[in-house]
Amino acid sequence: MSMRSFISKIAVGAAIAAAGAPQAAASGLIPSHTLLQSGGGMGIVSAGAGWSYGRGDKWETDISVGIVPKYDSNSCKAVLALKENFVPWNFRINDRFSFQPLTASLYFTTIASSRFWLKQPDRYAAGYYLLPTKIRTNISIGERFTWHFRGYRGRGQSLTAFYEFGSCDIYVLSAFGNSSLHVSDILQLTIGLRFNFR
Repeated sequence: MSMRSFISKIAVGAAIAAAGAPQAAASGLIPSHTLLQSGGGMGIVSAGAGWSYGRGDKWETDISVGIVPKYDSNSCKAVLALKENFVPWNFRINDRFSFQPLTASLYFTTIASSRFWLKQPDRYAAGYYLLPTKIRTNISIGERFTWHFRGYRGRGQSLTAFYEFGSCDIYVLSAFGNSSLHVSDILQLTIGLRFNFR
């Protein structure tokens, strides 16, 4: 799925949902799940929605918005994330529970702040920074546990608890040639919940 077609899908889906068209659910434009999580380079807490697709719904695309407290800066900041997940296996334990033993994700985050940049400012010597501070590239792996139940009008719905361990480009680069860094210094932990509409 190209970025242009993905953005078009979101725009059309939002327009149809706002109009209340009942055929939106059948068209695949309405998100298949919502999520709430903490960590993973997406802020202290973040919320979003996503779409599952492909054979067996093994592929997912999520969009989320998170909050970074102000800490020692002047204000808190928003973090935007675009995430692609691959979920190769889904084992049904019984009628109520299933287990996804592996999720693999690639995602990009950006902070909504003028303090971060895509092009290195002139005040730094050429090549001082290897990567822009505005965008982070992240990878992660994790597991999920899902509880299935009958929701609104008897429709099959589920609630998923998940965790992931990952890292970002700047952490990985920092680890090379720096023996003082431990694994815990470059890993990011994400924990969260997903509500699945189908």
